[in-house]
Parts: sequence; C-alpha cells; structure tokens
Amino acid sequence: MIQIIDKFFNGVDKTVEKSGRIFSYLICVIMVITVTDVTARYVFNRPLVWGWMMNRILFGVFILFAGVYAMYKGEHIRIEIVYDYFPPWLKIFARWLALTATVSFLSVLVWQSGWMGWNSLMMQEKATGAFRIPLYPFKLLIPVVAFLFLLESISYFRRSKY
Repeated sequence: MIQIIDKFFNGVDKTVEKSGRIFSYLICVIMVITVTDVTARYVFNRPLVWGWMMNRILFGVFILFAGVYAMYKGEHIRIEIVYDYFPPWLKIFARWLALTATVSFLSVLVWQSGWMGWNSLMMQEKATGAFRIPLYPFKLLIPVVAFLFLLESISYFRRSKY
C-alpha cells in the first residue's frame, strides 16, 4: 500500500515539475505581447485590443502553476528565524499545523473555484469590452490547479523531514 502511495505522489511531483517548466515560458509570451502592444500604441498609435486582456489571463495561469512549482521546489517564503530554534517536537507540530492550514485553505479554494468555474461554463461567460474571449476555460483551470497544489502540498510534507 505504501508503494502505491509513493508511486502516486511521485507521479504528482513529475506532473508538477513538467507543467511548471512548460508554463514558465508564458512569461516570454507575456513579454512579447507587452512589447508588441507598447510598440503598436506609441509608434503606430494603434493599441492592441486584445493585449491587456490576454496578458491578464496568461499571467493568472502563470501564477497558478508558479505557486505549485514553488511548493514542489520548496521555495515558498518561510520565517525560519524562530523555527530554527524550535526543538524537534515543536518543529513537527508546526509542520502539521502548516499542513492543516494549507489543506483547509486549498480544499475551500477547490470547492469555491469549482463552483465559480461551473457557473462560468453554464453561462458561457466572456470577457467584457472589445475583446470578448471566453473566460470559462480559464476559470475551470483554477480548481484543477488548486487540486494539484493540494496534492503537491501533501507530497511536499511527506518528502520533508523538518
């Protein structure tokens, strides 16, 4: 049973690593859109209608995957000034407390964003303004990545000692 669980969480880690590496290139796409938009606006006096909205959406997707990838790499900000002086039993307690808070928050995020994404899909929600891109695919991505974040949080907790 332990081997199945280990295999599952190794799969979660591989998924997070690959998706994090792939989605990190969105920053390059965002930069190209921004440079193109600024050039179009100030050189040709013709701003891109779709530039600002696409950058917002792509940055949102980037942030979703970047948070999960940061958890995988153990790069989230921690306050270790006090933690380093804790005795081992208190470090274990602090880790369990952090895991409980993380799982609670991410569970609510999966639940609420799933509800929001479903409603967006049912009404075929589109962006307001001139560039009316469908928003529901991006809103449906939030609970999926939040669930991946939840699984990666548990995987990180299992990997780290204290």
